[in-house]
Amino acid sequence: MAESLRRFQRRFVDRVLGPTVTRAALSIPRGNGKSWLCGFLVSEAVRPGGRLFFPGVENVLLSGSFDQARYVWRFARDMLGEDGFVYTDNKQSMTIQHKPTRTRLVVKSSRARGAFGIVGARLAIADEPGAWDTIGGQMMADALDTSLGKPGSPLTVVYVGTLAPARAGWWCDLVTAGSRGTTYVQALQGDLKRWDQWPEIRRCNPLTAISSAFRAKLLEERDDARADSRLKARFLSYRLNRPTADEATVLLTVDEWERVCTRAVPPRAGRPIVGIDMGGGRAWSAAVAVWRNGRIEARAVAPGVPSIAEQERRDRAPRGSYDALVRGGTLRIAEGLRVPTAAHLLALVRAWLPEVIIGDRARANEVRDAGPSARFVTRVTQWFEASEDYRALRKQALDGDAAVSPESRPLLAASLAAAKIEHDASGNSRHVKRDPSNNTSRDDVVAAWLLAAGALSRAPKRRPVKLHIVPAA
Repeated sequence: MAESLRRFQRRFVDRVLGPTVTRAALSIPRGNGKSWLCGFLVSEAVRPGGRLFFPGVENVLLSGSFDQARYVWRFARDMLGEDGFVYTDNKQSMTIQHKPTRTRLVVKSSRARGAFGIVGARLAIADEPGAWDTIGGQMMADALDTSLGKPGSPLTVVYVGTLAPARAGWWCDLVTAGSRGTTYVQALQGDLKRWDQWPEIRRCNPLTAISSAFRAKLLEERDDARADSRLKARFLSYRLNRPTADEATVLLTVDEWERVCTRAVPPRAGRPIVGIDMGGGRAWSAAVAVWRNGRIEARAVAPGVPSIAEQERRDRAPRGSYDALVRGGTLRIAEGLRVPTAAHLLALVRAWLPEVIIGDRARANEVRDAGPSARFVTRVTQWFEASEDYRALRKQALDGDAAVSPESRPLLAASLAAAKIEHDASGNSRHVKRDPSNNTSRDDVVAAWLLAAGALSRAPKRRPVKLHIVPAA
């Protein structure tokens, strides 16, 4: 199996096996066999005769989730085979054990509650630490460092992953600091000045040498990144291992928003698809209508208590900006209420004569009880579904004919400024609350826009009806 290692993998494994290294980190772009390499290290630790094998000890695979760890676990199982090994894979446990020697591997989550379950382990393999949750990941890293510092500790810790989606914190600090003392760091990162040149991309992605499909994929992503600054940020983060935060957490950049606002706005034609977001706590409730010809309109309802002036002061918004939205007709006030009702929002939606109304599951029963004027459907907004809506909105805004009506632009612009996009290690993207308490965030309009854009992209395409006139006999 060692002969299957690529040169950069062999160099790293040789250092891990060295007598002086107790902590090793390999950081390379996505798609270059990191999970396979972790599986190889697992097999070397559990298989008798393996270079990391110590009979009767427990080894640990640490991952952000069982789903992520399962890739490594399956690679290891394929390498080890079935003879002499027992495998467990269920929702509560994932293990590999060599029966004759009782040498085993246990998969543990990187969450904070598991940070102190690694006492006595011989080898800890940390898969994709950049995708670990912030608090739990830091606690796990601290626990590993504490174990390494104990006199006579047998533990060796191996980190393998791309720097992104982390852009700061212990994992980035570890890689940036480089090799020192008993720590060995091997990092492959691209040159930002030559980010779109194929020789540089090829250097950062060694597996292009053995996969023509991988080469074609990288070239396609490179070409897309040249045309879209958001895709460029992701390309730098995941394909050149250069995490970049600029423009990565906003839905539309200033230039992209201006592109949407400078298009000619078509008139209302037909019935729109309407996305709604029912705010909770101090949040606003919002609705966005998208027509098939590209026209977009937005409306929102704010609580009446506290006053609009107080909400503006608390949110640190420019003085008079919320009142301007009220005077412009895009923001209504639910007088005397701390939380707007579904009836308040649906009263605004009714004027659009919608074809369908789509909303999140939150407060869905209240929406139904209020009697929506069109068919109401709910949308699950987990990572994959939310990513579909995100891509649909950006495609309509950048490559389609999306055009925001003039009166709706101030409301949407204010919401875009407050919105935050989060990306996971699998390339999915979703809208998240910048302020989870809903005290200051005004991104509800964006949440409604994403739902409407996603629904429009999934709606059946309408074809023009051709009439054939047959002359009378």
